[in-house]
Amino acid sequence: MQPHPLPPFDAWLWLRAWQETWLATLDPAGAGKRLRAQRLQQLIETALRDSPLYARRSPGARVLADFEPVGKTELMQHFDDWVTDRRITRSGVDALLGAGQGVANAWLGRYLVWTSSGTTGEPGIFVQDAASLAAYDAIDALRLRVGPGPPGTTPALGLWGLGRRFAYVGAIGGPYAGHVTVARLQRIVPALLAPQVHLLSVLDPLALVARRLQALQPDVLITYPSCAVALAERQARGTLQLHLSELWLGGEQLSAAQRDALRAAFGCTLRNSYGASEFYSIAFECGQGQLHVNDDWVILEGIDARQRPVPVGTFSHTTLLTNLANLTQPLLRYRLTDRVRFVAARCGCGSGFPVIEVEGRSDDALVLPARRGGSVTLLPLALETVIEEEAGITRFQLLRHADDAIEVRLPLQGSHRRVAFDRCRLALLAYFERQGLAPPRVVFGRHAPVHQRGSGKLRRVIDLQARH
Repeated sequence: MQPHPLPPFDAWLWLRAWQETWLATLDPAGAGKRLRAQRLQQLIETALRDSPLYARRSPGARVLADFEPVGKTELMQHFDDWVTDRRITRSGVDALLGAGQGVANAWLGRYLVWTSSGTTGEPGIFVQDAASLAAYDAIDALRLRVGPGPPGTTPALGLWGLGRRFAYVGAIGGPYAGHVTVARLQRIVPALLAPQVHLLSVLDPLALVARRLQALQPDVLITYPSCAVALAERQARGTLQLHLSELWLGGEQLSAAQRDALRAAFGCTLRNSYGASEFYSIAFECGQGQLHVNDDWVILEGIDARQRPVPVGTFSHTTLLTNLANLTQPLLRYRLTDRVRFVAARCGCGSGFPVIEVEGRSDDALVLPARRGGSVTLLPLALETVIEEEAGITRFQLLRHADDAIEVRLPLQGSHRRVAFDRCRLALLAYFERQGLAPPRVVFGRHAPVHQRGSGKLRRVIDLQARH
C-alpha cells in the first residue's frame, strides 16, 4: 500500500512567515506596511505573468486599483487560466475530490485543496500552497490566540500549544477549510508534540455531541457561534458541565447577545475570528473584543453598490479581498458578500492593525419537536451541509413556517427543480430521523430563493416562526 503523501510543508517558508508575522505584529505601521507593499508587488507581477486570466482582464496593470473586481463564478468558470501552475486543472481537482482520499494529503506534491460554497451558494475550490499555509499558521499562533494585552506580547501558539485538549465541532465530512487545517497540523507536527484534537461532526445530534464533549472534557472548544450557543443552553440548564479555559469561534457572525450568553454559561476566555475559504485568517479579535485585520497579509476594500470606495465608518455594500499570501491562485480584488465597516478610532488594546466590524453569515438555528417529547435544535450549518453533501445542491433556501413545515426553495426551472427538491426532501427526512425529530413536512417552494436586499447575500436557513 502506498503511504499517504504528507501535507505541504516548507521549513524555510514557515520560519520566514513566522518571523515576518512577528515583526509586523510588533510594528504594523512600519514593518507591516513594508511587507504588505512587497507582497502586493510580487502578487501583481506573478498574476500578470503566470495567470492567463489576469493577463487578459488587466493588461498593463501596475497598482491594485487597476484590477477590475472579480467574482467566484468567473474564477470557477476559468479555473485553468486562473491558476499560475499549469499542472493545476479543474479536471484534476475534480478527480482529487471525487477520489475521497485524506483531506490533508499533498496534491501534486505541494498543494492542499479545500472547498466552500459560501453564502451565495456558488461552489468554490481553493488551492493552498506551502507559502499561504505557512502564513495562516503564523497568524493563528501569533495573533488569533494571544493572551491579554497588545498582540505580539503574549503568544499562546494556537493549536501548537502543548498540554491542552482541543475539541473541534464542525463540518468534517469533506475538505472544508477548518477540517483540512486541523488535520494538516496533526500530521505535520511530530507525534509527541502534535495537538490533541478530537473531531466531532456538526451533523450529529446535538445531544450526542454534548455527551461526547462531557466525556472528553476539552480545555478548548472550537466551533461555530450557533453551535456554541446551543451547547451553552445545555450548560446553563446543568445538563452539560464543561470546564473550558477557552472558546474559539468562527465561520458565522457573532452577535453581542450571543457573546453575553456564552460568557455567562462557560465563564471562559472567548476568542472570535473572521475568515473565509478565500483567506483563512482575515481578522483576529483582541482583548477588547475588536476585530483587527491582518492587513500585512490581506487587503480589504469596502465598496458601495457602484463599486466606489466607502468612507471610514460606513458599512460597505460588498467587500473586495486581496490575498497576499497565495501566489498559486491569485485573488486580487475578489468580491466577498460580507459587509464591513472600518472603525476610525484606534483600539484600546494598543494594536496598530485596522479595526473592522463585519455583517456576515446570519442563518437561524431551528428548534423542532422531538419524536419522544421535548425539542431538538438543528444548527444552520448542519442543515446546509446535509443538502450540499447528500442532495448535491448548493443554491437553496430553507424556511421554517409557523406550523413547523420546512419549505425548500430552489432556483432551478422546470422538471429539474422537482428532481432537485425530491433529493433535498429525502436527504432532510433522513437527517430528521437521525436527529430523533417528529418528522416535519418538507414542502416544495414555488418561489425562488430571496437574496437579502443590498448585499445580495443568500440566507439559506430562515426561521419564520421566530419572527412572529
